Amino acid sequence: MSKTCWAPLWHIYQPPVQTKEWLIKISEESYKQIIELYKSHPKCKFTLNINASLTLLLQEHGLDDIIQGFKELAERGQMEFVSTTAFHTLCPLLPQKEIIRQIKLNDRINKRAFGKVYKPTGVWLPEMAYAPHVTPAIAKAGYSWITLAGVASNGNWTNKGWHKIKYDNHELKVVFRDDVVSLNIGFGRTDGNFVNQLLKGSYCFTALDGETIGHHVKSMVDGMKKTLDEIERRDDIESITVSEIFERFPFLGYIEALPSSWSTTYEDIKEGNYFPLWLEKNKEPFKTAHELAWKHLHLVINATYYAEKKINGDLKQRRLFKEARELLDKGEHSCMYWWFTRDDWHRDPVRFLVGLEIQNKALLKLGQAINDEKITRAIEEAQHIREKIFQTMLNSSKSFSNLFNAFIFSKSFNFACLIASLKNSMDSSYVFLSTG
Repeated sequence: MSKTCWAPLWHIYQPPVQTKEWLIKISEESYKQIIELYKSHPKCKFTLNINASLTLLLQEHGLDDIIQGFKELAERGQMEFVSTTAFHTLCPLLPQKEIIRQIKLNDRINKRAFGKVYKPTGVWLPEMAYAPHVTPAIAKAGYSWITLAGVASNGNWTNKGWHKIKYDNHELKVVFRDDVVSLNIGFGRTDGNFVNQLLKGSYCFTALDGETIGHHVKSMVDGMKKTLDEIERRDDIESITVSEIFERFPFLGYIEALPSSWSTTYEDIKEGNYFPLWLEKNKEPFKTAHELAWKHLHLVINATYYAEKKINGDLKQRRLFKEARELLDKGEHSCMYWWFTRDDWHRDPVRFLVGLEIQNKALLKLGQAINDEKITRAIEEAQHIREKIFQTMLNSSKSFSNLFNAFIFSKSFNFACLIASLKNSMDSSYVFLSTG
């Protein structure tokens, strides 16, 4: 019998700035629902990406039952882990060294949490953000496959097999997401029995934020139950892991994958606007703000590399550098750019500024670690960049104009106070919403 295979990947993540209240809410509405859905359907499999950022938050706030639940599913053979960057970094815009570091950090944290069942063979790129030069970093980190958005294939992918991509003498196996089916599921545009529409003898790879189940889309818990019920009772449909695609389906040759993300459109690609929600190329003020923010991050990264070479055996100095490095790891999370973007439904300038503040704290910590002219100049340059960002933002937002002006042009500029004032000026119900 020719079977149809559904290979779902659920990506779960929360930024390092997420609040305990929202973490608990999302865990109840989504993570626990995923665990129970699959525990009650033992024939169904899936692939899970959990960024170490979320793993640490779950541990910090006593939600170890979530970790244990996924661990048990992996022990039962229903679930495989995929690796990723620890703090949800946008890989194409980072140095190769940082990508590798973030992946290894992610593996170290998740290995401690999940034990021997954590044994990923592939990598999930946050936001499915890809550019060819990312390929060597993934290969050097020890991984053999990645998943990409369907748009990256330029219409050349098929669900009858898989391909390879190659760059600079490094190659990876790749499977492309069915963007149409994934989005139909994610936006609740399916009755839960979409598997009936899949082609026989093929596979359907979908990738979505796990938070879609129960948190973003309340009805999706019932929809998933219907789908898994259908798979359990039938012999011609099977739910598999992503790595099983490479085992069961044929290699179809090499393919050129385009720079893109799962939020990138074909029109964006034509315009060279490959990562519009994180590095806008056209629309102001996001274009200028994003460019400056990435310049700010790379300044902090380079200062960190420089400081690392200057660190000696002094315990206090090493402790301060370690704290700076940990702040930088967190400050690389991609959400900060996503929170100040062309899509107004999730725009929040405060959370964009919070990301900059984390990076700023890392840089100031380096200044405490070593007394060095280059670090001092980096701190001053970073301050100048942030002031340019604030100016760009206030020129586009009348509601924050007075507050920005008061702080930017005062001699006693204090970034943390600026953020606090902005928060107070907003609705008192302000929280860090869940992201994906």
